[in-house]
Amino acid sequence: MLIFIGILFTLFILVFSVLNNIFLGYGLTISLLFFTFIGLKRGYSLKKIGMLYWIETKKSLNIILILVLIGMLISSWLSSGVISSFIYYSLKYVNPNLFILCAFLITSLISMLIGTSFGTVSAVGIPLIIIGKAAGINLGILGGAIFSGAYFGDRTSPLSSSLLLLCNLTNLKLFDYVKKIIIDNIIPFALCIAFYLVLSLKYPLTSMSNSLSNELYNYYNVSLLLLLPAIILFVLSILKVQITHSIPISVLCAFILDIFIQHTSVFDFLNCLVFGYTNNSDILKNIIHGGGIISMLKTCYIIVISCSISGFFSGLNVFENLKVKLKEKNLSKSSIFLVTVILGIINAAVGCSQTIAIILTLDIVKDLYEDEPNDELALDFSNSAILTPALIPWCIAALVPCSVLGINSYSYIPFAFYLYIVPIVHFIRKKFNLFNTKGKELNTEVIKN
Repeated sequence: MLIFIGILFTLFILVFSVLNNIFLGYGLTISLLFFTFIGLKRGYSLKKIGMLYWIETKKSLNIILILVLIGMLISSWLSSGVISSFIYYSLKYVNPNLFILCAFLITSLISMLIGTSFGTVSAVGIPLIIIGKAAGINLGILGGAIFSGAYFGDRTSPLSSSLLLLCNLTNLKLFDYVKKIIIDNIIPFALCIAFYLVLSLKYPLTSMSNSLSNELYNYYNVSLLLLLPAIILFVLSILKVQITHSIPISVLCAFILDIFIQHTSVFDFLNCLVFGYTNNSDILKNIIHGGGIISMLKTCYIIVISCSISGFFSGLNVFENLKVKLKEKNLSKSSIFLVTVILGIINAAVGCSQTIAIILTLDIVKDLYEDEPNDELALDFSNSAILTPALIPWCIAALVPCSVLGINSYSYIPFAFYLYIVPIVHFIRKKFNLFNTKGKELNTEVIKN
């Protein structure tokens, strides 16, 4: 009972924090103390509870390293003119009447190529947001299009760590499963194109003047050569180089270009890596700025606390009774998928992690899929627990991109159509046995406990 109260309390305090623009770290810290009290009431020592927290917190260190590197990447690209050049050429060649649709398509393509939502948001999401901000476009709408595109690859790309994790957990061959999920993706992707086309026509870049392009050209030494750090990041991602290696290489390239093309001093460059980038242009100073290690510290703190909370749930096996009750019910295929969606949302909301949502939810529902082929189980998870965490503002899957883009942590949610359409279409398919993608089973092995 206390666990249930703790979950409700956590959800309440986090929703309250989001709606009142309060730093999420405060609410998560209070929740962590509450769960510590629950653990003590259940007879666990403070040392045992602390070990559970530390086990999961250690796993977050790699995410924190990536966040620090992304902060450095953003500031280095801003200082060297990478993002300014990207914006300058985008304004010349992107159809202003289709800008929101182009934002969705561009981020979808990049995320499919590099397989990471965080990398996609950092590489192309920032310049797209800057263009939208300068043009006065609703950043919630534009953010929704960028989120949709970024998580298209997170769900579909063979380079996606989420997809790799899912295939490992369900004993599937990666590239065989990718073929299946691409076919499953056709209808949701087409519907997203239609929705973003309508929004593009309703909110074109008509308010954009030539002043931004002119100021970019005059303030920076704009050049196609300045796109090299972004190209290097894309190529290294395609070659499956770890992001913790590819980002420093891109930053080093940006440093060299910044010194020789923008004539920035070494001290100023190092300063912006830590504290973020600023400029003195009257037009650009409120548009092109940010990044740096300092800008990521609050997000890093939230990740550490959220991973500690997820350690509490995974270590104490708090969902054993729920597993038994679900097994006793004779649920239909569509009902099982609906349960998977709901549990994925709850686990992501409490554990604040996409990975935790996948692992904990699979542990709870795997017995419900014992009569289903593993590829159908994987498809249910691709259409639920991989995507839905990005709809929860305090979850890492949403928090990090929002921090990188500098947008409100919940304004994008109504317009992230891809994150809604995929589970809805899949539910309809299972409910009415439509768009059947079964065909040849990819794997019939039983998932190991």
